[in-house]
Amino acid sequence: MSTAGRGVVCLSATAASAADWVRRGVVPCHVLEHASWSVVVPARAASAAAAPYDDALTVLASRHIGPRLSPAIGLFRFDDVAVVTARAAGRAATRWALRDADGRVLGGPDLPPLSPDDLHRALASGAPARRVPVREVRELWRRVDLSHDEWLVEVTAVLGLPGGRVLDGTDTHLGPVIAPHARSVTGFESVVKDVHQ
Repeated sequence: MSTAGRGVVCLSATAASAADWVRRGVVPCHVLEHASWSVVVPARAASAAAAPYDDALTVLASRHIGPRLSPAIGLFRFDDVAVVTARAAGRAATRWALRDADGRVLGGPDLPPLSPDDLHRALASGAPARRVPVREVRELWRRVDLSHDEWLVEVTAVLGLPGGRVLDGTDTHLGPVIAPHARSVTGFESVVKDVHQ
C-alpha cells in the first residue's frame, strides 16, 4: 500500500464474492473476511491499468459496487484528504464525504454528498440492518482534533466496522494478493482508451 495513502472497502459479502469483485477490477488486493463484512485492501500503490488510472487508491475508491455486495463503505486517506464513501443496498448511488486538511467534512464537486443520516440509511439498508449511532457520527463529522488516519479509525469504531487495524497499520497479516484477471484489465483499458487520445 502507498505510504502517501491508505484505504479499505468494507463489502456486505462473503470473502469469495469480494475476491471475485477484485478479479473483475484492475487493483490487486487482499480480502479479509469478518463476521458480516469482507474487507478489501489494496495490495500495491499502483493498479494494473495504465496511467492515468494507475493509482490503486483512486481507482478502488471510485469503483462501482453492485447491489449484491452492498451496503458498502469505503475509507481512504489521500495525502491531505480523508474520504468516506457509502453505497446503500439496491440501486442507490455511492455518496461521498471528504475531510479537508482543516478537519472539515465537505461534499466533493459533482459527487453526491454523504451526511451522517445518509450513512445511517446506507448501513440500515442491508440484511441484517446495522445500528448506526447517528448522534456519534454527527459528532465525529465535527471533530477537527484528529489526524485523518485517527479520524478514519474512529469512523470504523463508531460504525462497528472491521478494518481499523488495517488503516492504523497494526494489522499487517493480510493474506495472499488477489490479482485482477488479465481480461478485466484489457477490458477496462479498452473502455477508457478513447478518453485520453
